[in-house]
Amino acid sequence: MLIDTHAHLTDPIFGGAQDIIDNMAADGLERIVAVGYNEFSSAYSVKIAEANDKIYAAVGVHPSDATSVGQGYLGTLAELAGSEKCVAVGEIGLDYHYDDTDKCAQRRVLHEQLEMVRTLRLPAIFHVREAYGDFYDIIRSHADCLPAGAVMHCFSGSKETALQYAAMGFYISFSGSCTFKNSKADEVIAALPLDRLLVETDCPYLAPTPYRGQTNYPKYVRCQAEKIAQVKNMPVEEIIEITKQNAYAAFPKMR
Repeated sequence: MLIDTHAHLTDPIFGGAQDIIDNMAADGLERIVAVGYNEFSSAYSVKIAEANDKIYAAVGVHPSDATSVGQGYLGTLAELAGSEKCVAVGEIGLDYHYDDTDKCAQRRVLHEQLEMVRTLRLPAIFHVREAYGDFYDIIRSHADCLPAGAVMHCFSGSKETALQYAAMGFYISFSGSCTFKNSKADEVIAALPLDRLLVETDCPYLAPTPYRGQTNYPKYVRCQAEKIAQVKNMPVEEIIEITKQNAYAAFPKMR
């Protein structure tokens, strides 16, 4: 059975996601982590998790939402993180992809949430896009803020960057983008030790090949496991078991 470690079940396209949840066993899914990206989606993710045994939640403010945080957002997130079904703080990080990005706001909100991670002693789920230099500097200066470890979600960096974070004890998670024809994920997957690998969908975004361009669903996470198995020259069922156990290690509250 698979674990989708990063899904946006709160997206309106899923209409509450109950069909997805009801079909988890048939789709080969053991757990799904519903990940927030602002206060509303974080609260909604916790609500879904608390109502369904096999769903767990992560709460946080995505870097692209950094400019719209409310004055008391940290208190709201900390309260949500107190749920027994909340396994991580995320997704948080830096994203410099767009030209009009307010980098100062993103760095400030990341700093603030890292301090919250230190207090809560939960794992962190990081979103990093085209900002690996600044992100590394911040993480190095906040090394003591991650007592419970971290996940690099939807990893898109180089082999060297992946190994750098794996050496720091981070897990490296692969979404459907690792199956794309122009992806450089093969060399990253090949270089990483098995005990650092996770799979995710980031649904409804980034549907893997052969579903690219369509709505993504948690059941498609098997495509990522198949990709890793291909690169590692291992049976897919063995990769499924390894990534499942890695997910439980990354998010101990999920056991």
